Amino acid sequence: MGQKQVLLIEDDRVFQSVVEQFLIQQNYAVHCVEYGEQALSLCQQSTPDIVLCDLMLPDINGLQVIERLLSIAPHLPVIVISASSDMSDIREAVRLGAWDYLVKPIDSLSTITQAIEHCLQRHRLEETYVSDIWELDSHINQLYQDQHIVERLASDLLAQAPLHIGDYIIENQVAEGAEANIWIDYRTLTEGRVLVVMATAHSQTEQNLIPLLVLKTLIDPLIRQHLAGSDDTVLDPRDLVQHINFELCHSRVRTAFDGVFAILDSERQTFRWTQVGDRIRMQPQAKPDLALGIWRHASFHSYIHTDVKRVHCQLPEAILSIERQAVSSSSS
Repeated sequence: MGQKQVLLIEDDRVFQSVVEQFLIQQNYAVHCVEYGEQALSLCQQSTPDIVLCDLMLPDINGLQVIERLLSIAPHLPVIVISASSDMSDIREAVRLGAWDYLVKPIDSLSTITQAIEHCLQRHRLEETYVSDIWELDSHINQLYQDQHIVERLASDLLAQAPLHIGDYIIENQVAEGAEANIWIDYRTLTEGRVLVVMATAHSQTEQNLIPLLVLKTLIDPLIRQHLAGSDDTVLDPRDLVQHINFELCHSRVRTAFDGVFAILDSERQTFRWTQVGDRIRMQPQAKPDLALGIWRHASFHSYIHTDVKRVHCQLPEAILSIERQAVSSSSS
């Protein structure tokens, strides 16, 4: 197997030289440029196996480079290496098609080679199954032309009735026509606990139904495993979100997800949650983490609210609410 061709777009000459020499030692063929326009011109002549791209370039923004590169070579793996850890930059880079995002300073150069190898392996797998994907795309297009099928699948994404558990009632309201764009669920677990989910997708198309169904299929097995007593990942929102994010970042789903993933303990009257992305307005409030499916190195946090009386999660087109009902004292 010949050397893999790496195009490094980086205007910091010191960092460029360090990365170039390291990758050469790892048996990669490396071509370095400082300007985005140079990179675009090179890719029009010959497509590399992978691109490493900074966001802050002297001539054009790295995000523009990614967008134009992928118009030339739509399946080209692109890894962003940038000093910016801003959520909007990461989200936009992945939305445009970047496969990974590494934040400077990089503790170990081996992180770069690990990211490269992961992307190249993923690219090989995708090339192997490309004919199957074309067939799947055809089926998906047919699916969206059948409104009855869309409505039936969308109904699987919404809890159809309020849930009464202990002193609590959990219910939702979704605007007409938005059913295929939101996943709201509350699933009864063991010992008075409920998994509560509200999620929405950022698909590059307006077809969010399939990505949301994929997200649901990642969680359903964990619920079954918990109920069978074999795995309790689903009971810790942080662990659950990390698991889902890992699976999404290693899948073909090029979609980011905003969501709230929580456990209501109706017996202890506690609410533990992790929030990803910033589209959902929530009470109680906490700082949201990065949206799911964007960055495989993302870290997530969980929060806990005790003596829970009310939880409110809201999108422009939907509301999820948890209310503790007053216990009426019977008269003697």
